[in-house]
Parts: sequence; structure tokens; C-alpha cells
Amino acid sequence: MVENPYLKVDKKIVSEVYTSSEPMDNLKVLCDVYDSRFPGTKGDLGSVKWMVKKLKRNGLKNAHYETYTIPGWKRGPAQLRVTSPIKKRFEVISLPHGLGGEIEGKLVYLGDGAIDDYEKRKDEIDGNVVLVTSRNPMGMQRFLHRSEKYMRSVFAGAKGWIFMNHYPAYGPPTGGISPVVPAVGISYEDGSYLVRLTERSDEATVKIKTTDTNYDLETYNVICDVEPDDPVDDEYVVVGSHYDGHDISQGAVDPASGAVTVMEIARTLNKVKKKLKRRVRCICFGAEEIGLYGSYNYVAMHENEMDKVRFMLNLDSGGRAGKKGVTFHDFPELEPLLKQWAAEMNAEMPSDQRVSPYSDHWPFFLKSVPCGSGGDPEARRTRTGRGYGHTKYDTVDKVEQGYLRLAAANYARFLFRIANVEEWPARRKTPEEIQEFIKKQGYDKTIQLAEEVKNYVRTWDEIHPETQAWLDRKSAW
Repeated sequence: MVENPYLKVDKKIVSEVYTSSEPMDNLKVLCDVYDSRFPGTKGDLGSVKWMVKKLKRNGLKNAHYETYTIPGWKRGPAQLRVTSPIKKRFEVISLPHGLGGEIEGKLVYLGDGAIDDYEKRKDEIDGNVVLVTSRNPMGMQRFLHRSEKYMRSVFAGAKGWIFMNHYPAYGPPTGGISPVVPAVGISYEDGSYLVRLTERSDEATVKIKTTDTNYDLETYNVICDVEPDDPVDDEYVVVGSHYDGHDISQGAVDPASGAVTVMEIARTLNKVKKKLKRRVRCICFGAEEIGLYGSYNYVAMHENEMDKVRFMLNLDSGGRAGKKGVTFHDFPELEPLLKQWAAEMNAEMPSDQRVSPYSDHWPFFLKSVPCGSGGDPEARRTRTGRGYGHTKYDTVDKVEQGYLRLAAANYARFLFRIANVEEWPARRKTPEEIQEFIKKQGYDKTIQLAEEVKNYVRTWDEIHPETQAWLDRKSAW
């Protein structure tokens, strides 16, 4: 049996977590009272003020929120109609940051949207409307994000875009894009109807109408610190999750289960802060779903502190079903330490190595902060998409209290050890190494694609003011 040097601390944390319903209680408030917490809605600032008040009530005296301005978006009604060879209307939703407008064209089905298809079928796509599924194409070594499928469609000349859920019975999916052409999400069932239509007719045409608005707005990050009585140095550890869901949904699993786990970690670590050697900063980021704006703004506003951040743990959707391990973001030297600590804690915490640029760890990674994400690496290997995530069915009833407790218990103890260990083996990457890593993973092509699309759009005779604002915006990468 492995000796546990923090047995008393672990018992205190675990007993606090498993004798309290705090995370589930908080989840119900965030989702049932404040709904999606989408930037610009009443529930955004309301939930932020409530979280700060709740954290203070739990002993986190320095709990506060920071305000920043982002490119916001307001949803309007959306329509999709088949205009030929039949007449038919479908239930759809517009995609965040999409452009309000009306477009009619031939329907071009690209299946899962493999990268080669956009170039091969460019003549078909040009001037028409692309339909593509949310599933990752076969053979891809990396995740082909929705926004990249959209960009590749636009670059091939698409004037409209339809994003089809590849999961049955979950309705139309949502997800951020860019304000270039009108774009909508459609259910698996209605999308399948359109696919069959293209199989029967080479000249099926559709009309998309969206009425959305892009505008600047203020949103927030909620921040609190678990302060040791006598810190050994000025290094600190960050744990975070975004709190904003998409406006069509409560976003209970993604992300609120992670946000309430962060709040519970703050509460329980505060109970053992006398044994803590370094500060643990707990953050609930805003505006992740439409561009990681919360974490990018935190890093920018605290740039002079980044060399003091020992580790950043991202708990986006942290309370979903599954084991509570850690996916390190290209820091293999940390896996032996996790294995040792998991044995001490008598906890099952699998690990692996993988990094994606589509969640709040990414801005920290770009600043050389060692980081990782919570979750079940084994389940991630077999998942093919979001399921009910990013749909209206991501509701409180999908979250189980047992998984919230497991997440809080595992990650609070893990973070305590990161804050206390004297020899921290994580090596900070140089800017050159980070750029080489991005290139190796193929993300440099994603960055290049965004610039190519912008240059292509700049050649248009008429550019919508909201599109021009997007063109003028500097990339965070």
C-alpha cells in the first residue's frame, strides 16, 4: 500500500465533498434560475453576481469578477426552405456569430466534410449552399472543428451553410462560426431528408434567411483565490471552467457541471488552506463558446503573472459521466507524478497526452503555462461528437451528483498536491517550441486558412459592415 503524506487533508476534502449537495444545488441555480448564461443575456451578469456572492459566503473573501468587451451576437428567427423541386420548410437555428441575411442556391451535400472535398468539389460549391454533418471525417488524426468546415466551405465559394447534427433525436446543433455568410443548424432527421433530396435531384435548391446581429458587449470572469496562511513563494495554480452555455440551452453538462466543480474545489480547499503552500486561483470564464474570450482576456489582463502560474487545469464539462483523470497538453513528464498521487489518494485517475485549441486551456498553453484538462481519456477515444451537447437537451437532468462529487474530490486533492510539491517537473516550452508543436499538430493550417478566407472575402465587391468588423479584428493566435 502506498503511503499517503496528506491522508488527513484527503479525508477532510472527501468528507466535505461527499456529505454536501453543494455542487448539485449550485448547478440547479445556475441552470434553472440563470438559464444559459450566454453573453449579453440577463442570466450572464445575474449568474456572475450570484457566483461571487456564493463564493464569499463559502469563505472566499476575495471573490470578484472582471469585466471585458467582446464581439457579441444576438439571435433572431431563422428559416430554411426547399424551393425546388418541391416546397418544404424546416425548423432550424442560426449559428452564433453568423451573418444575418438571405441566400438561395443549389444544395451541395459534403457528408462529414473531409478536407479534400472542398477543393475537389469547388465548382459545385461556388455560389451555392453547403450541407455538412457534425461528425469528424474518417481518417482524421485531429478533430476537424465546425468552424474549420465552415471556413473551408466559404473559401470554396459557399454563400450559405447548413450544419447537420449527426446524432438522432437531439434537434439542431449550435456552435460559433464567423459573420461571413448565413448559416444554420439542422437536426439529423431533417438533414437526412435533405440528403435524400440531393440523391433524387441534381438541382435541389434551398433558401436560408437569418436575422442575427453582431455587436460589442461586456461580459465577465469570476475569480477567487484560496490563499495559504504562509505561502512559500509567489507561484500559483489555476483551475477553471467556463460558465457560459449556448443561448438555446441550459448548458448543464457543458459547461456548468465544470463551473460548479470549480466552485466546490474552492470551497473544499479553503477548508484545508492551513496546509496549503501555494495559492490556488479558481476561475469561471465567460464567453468560451463563441471564441475563448474569457480565457484570452484573463491571460491578457494578467500577462505579467503567467510565469508564476505553475499549472492550469481546465474543467470544461468537468462533471460529465466518466472517470476523473487528466489529459495533459503535451507534458509527459507529469504523468508519473499523477500516477504516484492517484495511488496515494486511492483514486482512479487515467491520463494521456493530447491538446486541442478549442477550450480555455489554449491561451495558457500559448503563454508556456503547463496545462491539462479533466475528464475521462478512455471515453474521449471512443466519443465521435457532442451528443446532446450544444443542443437544447443539455439540461440539469443529464448531470448526476455522483460524478460532480467524484470530480470535486479527485481534482481538489490533485490541485492541493500541485500547489504543495517542492520539485515541479513541468518544463515550460519556448515560443519556438510552441509554434513547432502547433505546426506538427496541423493547427498552423487552421490559422493559415483563417487568413486565406479573410483575404478572399476582402476581394468581394460588397462586404457587410459586420463582416468588415470581423476582417479588421486581430487574431488572438
